[in-house]
Amino acid sequence: MDSAFDLAHFWDADKLAALFAGLPVGVVVHGLDGRIVSANRSALEIIGLSLDEITGKTSTDPDWQTIREDGSPYPGAEHPVAICLAGGAPVRNAVMGVKRRTNGDLRWLQIDANPLRVDGEMVGAYSCFRDITQRKQLQEQLDMALLGANLGTYDADLQTGGVNVNARYLDILGYAPGELEMSVAEWMARIHPEDFPRIKTTYDHVLASPIRYVNNEYRLRHKNGGWVWLLDSGRVLKVDERGEAVRIAGTQMDITARKQAELALQESEARYRTVVESAPVAMVIYVDQRVAMANPACVKLFRAGSEQELLGRDIWSLSSPECHPLVRQRIERAMLRGEENPVAELEIQCLDGTRLPVEGVSVPIEYRGGRALHIIMTDATPRKQADALLRQQREAAEQALALQVAYQTVAGIAHELNQPLNALTTLGEAAERQASQSPELPPRLRQTIAGMVGAARRAGGVLGELIGVLRQPAALGGIARLDHLVDEVMAQTRAALSFKGNVDVHLPPEPVWVAGDATQLEKVLLNLVRNAIEACRGQNTPGHIVIEAHCSDAVAVITVTDNGPGVDPVRQPDLFQPFASKKPGGTGMGLAIGRALVESLGGRLWHEPANGGGARFCLQLPRVQPAESA
Repeated sequence: MDSAFDLAHFWDADKLAALFAGLPVGVVVHGLDGRIVSANRSALEIIGLSLDEITGKTSTDPDWQTIREDGSPYPGAEHPVAICLAGGAPVRNAVMGVKRRTNGDLRWLQIDANPLRVDGEMVGAYSCFRDITQRKQLQEQLDMALLGANLGTYDADLQTGGVNVNARYLDILGYAPGELEMSVAEWMARIHPEDFPRIKTTYDHVLASPIRYVNNEYRLRHKNGGWVWLLDSGRVLKVDERGEAVRIAGTQMDITARKQAELALQESEARYRTVVESAPVAMVIYVDQRVAMANPACVKLFRAGSEQELLGRDIWSLSSPECHPLVRQRIERAMLRGEENPVAELEIQCLDGTRLPVEGVSVPIEYRGGRALHIIMTDATPRKQADALLRQQREAAEQALALQVAYQTVAGIAHELNQPLNALTTLGEAAERQASQSPELPPRLRQTIAGMVGAARRAGGVLGELIGVLRQPAALGGIARLDHLVDEVMAQTRAALSFKGNVDVHLPPEPVWVAGDATQLEKVLLNLVRNAIEACRGQNTPGHIVIEAHCSDAVAVITVTDNGPGVDPVRQPDLFQPFASKKPGGTGMGLAIGRALVESLGGRLWHEPANGGGARFCLQLPRVQPAESA
């Protein structure tokens, strides 16, 4: 045991109670009869009830408002604690929806239930749960966001049995890149015998049913012969014509430390240091505002090489100066008044100089005969990233609302104007016919009548075009041949647009087919060419526009480049936003609608400065094969 940490002087009942109360996860303790006997503060905050309200209740109490993931009621007899008490075995990763009484909103919980034993005899059970509401709501958008640093990734072809993995995946199993050839058969052979039946049943069900996600914990054999606990989060990416999965990809997280901590929690008080060392959250103890103990998760959080690098450092050097007033306030509350500090967001100063947002709670404790501050922290970066994604979605919804309001406004105006315009056009056409039959009328009067009819027709056409511009595009199916698409755009350009400059077209010699309705794609490309022509007008040099296409096996990229003044850098961030146009008479919708349509086809539309000045707009579309050659 580390001589710097004396368990006998630190972990008494009071300290266990303080840690229990301050844990950032909800913990509820049940007796052998299933009735609740205790709960920590995090549990009460998550479920929105007081300790008095839940004490004595069981999982079968009719007052609980709980549901399954499919929306059906969650029977009390199937509660993880009830199952654990009946069988004496842990229950992992149960998901339950709980309606909070305080405000009526629905919170989703991930629950683990474990037997509680004293001297080897089972005396009850305890459940640990986390609020996963945000994760559940954003699961669809963030499924693959975990593919990043320190996560193993895999991509399995279930037809060939081949599996592509990254270097981190191999490192988790103790192998260097190229040292282990992964396959479906190799993966199955490495699963722990105790886990294999459960994992095989789960995957067989997922691969042959409408459920397309997996989230399992199991053990794989390490190179040294030991076992590594993994959290496997996967998603079916491709199915065959029978609806059966043929490709699945996902991530592997090494959760060995967490699993070890879970097992250690069932041990006696003498092994509590192991729990602290293995905890997945950062824990640090400050004595006289200096670090006296830091667990491995805390060492990693502060980007230190070892615990020794943190020992003796003061709390001020490990927190950003902007947070010092809040840190001082929380120290006074804990050390002078003996009160626990609730969860708060702070910014720590890592040893490499970087700053990191964290969420933490702190409680006063006795440590080696003196007063100390125990802080539990987690990295707040994932939550802040989720918040940023929510803000983006909110902004997108606001833009969609603005488009809808604009469309409804113009549609209302058009409705009011169409009838008098139609009447004006009809009367004008009648006057025009009468004038043609009356040779005695002056020619100038005939011209005036013809001009009136033409103006009325143009006004009706303008209203129709404006409604068409504001209407949100709906991607149509089909495919389009690239050279035919460009030829049609050039024909419309020559017929409707006056341009005295040069337009050069460079396309691949072989036919190239792309996804999308030809008419819609023509509108997008024609808008880019029209913008380029307008940008070239008024320049001292002759206008020059180049339309090019570059293709790979998967995509085709069409570029429209002009030698105009280019896009003002101030406008670039809002270039594709609705109503952002600064052109006289422009609606500011062409680029916004074009991008929405292209992205709905799985493509991209972006702007970049052209070499030597001017602007370049790039349209990327997926390549497809025509039916006769598919």
